[in-house]
Amino acid sequence: MTDRGGARTARQAALLCIGLWLVAEVFYLAPFLSIGRLEPRLVAYFSVCGLVGMAFCWGIFLALRAGQRATRRRRLAMGAGVTLAALGVHTVFDSWLYHALMHPAAVLGRRDPAGVFEMLLLTNLTALASVYAIFATGAALALSDEALRERERSLADARAAAQEAQLAALRFQINPHFLFNALNAVTSLVGAGRNAEAQGVVGRLSSFFRASLGTPPGAVLPLEEELDVIGSYLQIEATRFGPRLAVEIDAPPELMGAMIPHFLLQPLVENAVKHGVAASRRPVTVRVAARQEGAELVLGVQDDGAAAAPPAPGALMGAGVGLANVRARLAALYGAAGSLAVRDLSPGFEAEIRLPLAFAETARRAA
Repeated sequence: MTDRGGARTARQAALLCIGLWLVAEVFYLAPFLSIGRLEPRLVAYFSVCGLVGMAFCWGIFLALRAGQRATRRRRLAMGAGVTLAALGVHTVFDSWLYHALMHPAAVLGRRDPAGVFEMLLLTNLTALASVYAIFATGAALALSDEALRERERSLADARAAAQEAQLAALRFQINPHFLFNALNAVTSLVGAGRNAEAQGVVGRLSSFFRASLGTPPGAVLPLEEELDVIGSYLQIEATRFGPRLAVEIDAPPELMGAMIPHFLLQPLVENAVKHGVAASRRPVTVRVAARQEGAELVLGVQDDGAAAAPPAPGALMGAGVGLANVRARLAALYGAAGSLAVRDLSPGFEAEIRLPLAFAETARRAA
């Protein structure tokens, strides 16, 4: 159990313990107050009785807490046993204390101290039983609630860890494919004797991977930073394709701070380059755009390359990467609030992402 949850349950048990015994003290003293016979010895007796009761109740709570990981049957047996033991000891102690302080045989005009002691045992047992029963039940319920909250936290942590692992796997599917494309570009430049350009590509590639691999898989970043990453990638590809690749990035300034998952657009842009630019002999424009529609952020990647039927999800980049990757990340992060739609433009192809519009401050408050 977490320290925070355990401390809260301990505070609840302490308040219940103190509250119950304060009420019991008032109940015990009320008859004497009503007839004006509240003696100092009675106040001392009931004060000691209440303090002893608090100590025993706290012991019951500690025993119940210690047995939280036992089976339900064992917890019930332990709780009942500890409560009955505390009740029995407290009853005998209170009866003895009252007999010692008040000399009930003399007060009641009886000469049978044993009979008086037996009467006190029965009276105290009846009076104390309700207090102990209420406390034990309340403490058990508080501990059960604590255990339930702890299980819910553990389940939430497990789900978060599973989601993080899923996002990591999806992200790491993207990186090898991009590296393969970038190294192809470097190989082509070196083969053409364009060594200076190849060195520039390697430098941009190094910066690109330093930024991308240093970001957690489930991280969200401002749109501006994500577009910078896309721009770096397209610069590398522009070195390979030259005038055959034209780039347009259209995002209004007010949306540059919108938060999106890191590397979400990368597979879509790679698809546009691979299936739009590389498959065409004429110049092709790759356009990345962002706009707001109500409470949604809409991100589009399109090209005007050779006409083709919309590919099946996951087929664009092979081995389950591509559209299926983007859809899986959206589902993991946003559920039904995130979506990906694709359409054939004839010529060209477009992929459009919709997700909740959130900025840095909004995202922090939601977390």
